[in-house]
Amino acid sequence: MDEAMNTLSLRRLALPLLAMLALAYLVAMVVTGAQPVQRQLVKFEAKGVLPIEPEAVQRVTLGQRGRELVLTRRGDGGWALEAGGTVEGAAATHLDTAIKMLHRSGPVREIAPEELSGVDTRPFGLDEPVVMATLAGAGGRPLAVRFGALNPEGFLQYMRIDGDPKVYLMSRFIGAEWLAALEGVKPK
Repeated sequence: MDEAMNTLSLRRLALPLLAMLALAYLVAMVVTGAQPVQRQLVKFEAKGVLPIEPEAVQRVTLGQRGRELVLTRRGDGGWALEAGGTVEGAAATHLDTAIKMLHRSGPVREIAPEELSGVDTRPFGLDEPVVMATLAGAGGRPLAVRFGALNPEGFLQYMRIDGDPKVYLMSRFIGAEWLAALEGVKPK
């Protein structure tokens, strides 16, 4: 009977003892500041061709076949035409998205100048681009990009950065955002 009582009292103590151990573990985590590490999560790193943060872009010049618009960032973060008038609605959203994509989305492929020697690059459409954009931050060197034709599969778009001999293959959605921004801005 004594043996049965000892087993029963050990079972009664087991649950409170486990609870105390769990509580002690939580207190130790709070005191040391250690939090569980989520190793499956990868820290975001922008891999785009725009080296500055999207919010630092203060001026954008958009162009297409002789048409050119100069946009400046307003104090509230919105956009205005340098010639007068504001950029609103879908055009402003497309412009902000295009800038963010150019900063965050890296090229799918970079084609070195050596690979282009002896190749007719006219089909890339970079001599007469679909859309051009020049982005400038405060005091920084402007970044001028030209979006050409889609690749034969239609998933990627040729892009060139002024002053860089490489040709980049970018997601076609980036060039589409720039084109939508340009087409959405209506000068007043």
